[in-house]
Amino acid sequence: MHHRIGTEPSSVIRPGRSVPRPMPRTANSMLTLLKTMFNLAQDWGLHPGPNPCLRIKKFHEVSRDRFVKPDELPKLLAALRAEPNPYVRAAFFIGLLTGARRNEVLTMKWVDLDIQQALWTVPQTKAGRPHVIPIPKPALDELLRLPRLADNPHVFCGRWDRSHLVNISKPWKRIRKQAGLDDVRLHDLRRTLGSWLVASGASLPLIGKTLNHSNPSTTQIYARLQVDPVRAALEANAERMLTYAKDPLQPA
Repeated sequence: MHHRIGTEPSSVIRPGRSVPRPMPRTANSMLTLLKTMFNLAQDWGLHPGPNPCLRIKKFHEVSRDRFVKPDELPKLLAALRAEPNPYVRAAFFIGLLTGARRNEVLTMKWVDLDIQQALWTVPQTKAGRPHVIPIPKPALDELLRLPRLADNPHVFCGRWDRSHLVNISKPWKRIRKQAGLDDVRLHDLRRTLGSWLVASGASLPLIGKTLNHSNPSTTQIYARLQVDPVRAALEANAERMLTYAKDPLQPA
């Protein structure tokens, strides 16, 4: 199964809807899940062993580098402004400006917000700890414009106004199509914040704290997403080096 999912089109993941391309990352995730399940089964005395997932080599995964670039951002913001659902529009806007994960944004409650201090406390994160996020003023202004329902504790109200937004894949496809950014995925908004912080000169430890990374190596991806800091460093160095010769590449 691991080999089939990772090397050829498959109907394993979506029965009845064949996946048109190999999915090595999905295959590796499946392998990790099954390995954990069999380990637990052994611990609980439900499986005598050995674990059939041992010694299966995972596929090489290429880290995704896509983020919204400066020339693309106006198109995205224009598409967001045109979104008729205020909760959907605000949820994407908050995700873009804070870098919070999708589920963290969608489950945001009014009680988690300190409006006076412009702080948002995410009570439960992927890292297993609360995370306090300063809210930029444009994001706070967008939150304060949202209709607030008395019987719904969530900020981004979903269907029937009883809970929070759940499935925002369809709205995102509509927004990115209007912006002409069909290859930008929802998680790329989080990557966009990290890459823009790098371009502004923010340090990797600061970016890791902003995005609530547990492992510093996770933040390293943002160091290679932006070429502008590298370009600036190379330009400055070239200027320093070439001050020692008037016309360094001209024939004597």
